Amino acid sequence: MKRAIVRAFLVFFAAWPLVHAGLSARYGIDPWKLAGFGMYSVPGAMKTVRVMRVASDGNFELLDYQRYSDGQRAIVDELRELRRSLGALQPLDGAAAALLALHPDWEGVVISVVTLELEPETARLDDRSVVETFWRDGRDEPFRPLAPGSGIRR
Repeated sequence: MKRAIVRAFLVFFAAWPLVHAGLSARYGIDPWKLAGFGMYSVPGAMKTVRVMRVASDGNFELLDYQRYSDGQRAIVDELRELRRSLGALQPLDGAAAALLALHPDWEGVVISVVTLELEPETARLDDRSVVETFWRDGRDEPFRPLAPGSGIRR
């Protein structure tokens, strides 16, 4: 029994770097997290999370992190850390639902996650963006301003 446990542990320990490398490549999980052996091969993932609120009149506003309420800041900070660790395995809908619950006057929320990553082919830092729109009524369509450049307030 002891030998079987030791063998299983050794097989897992030997296979984990391959599994972790695949997860990092496919879903963008941080090589520094989850006992990855590639932690020194790339800089730590740098993620920026931006939130736009969509008002019922169609106007939208990019929210300034410095002006977030404590509740907003907690939601966004947790999302950024989870997204940094788990990459695309961490969906954005939980944070969107929490933000919409925190603000009943919002019609929708647009969440943008920008990741600064090292491109292996060029050895340069490149940014990748994921933008998702969540509506209070559950419709599945991206947010589009009423006219180009309209409704933007900073």
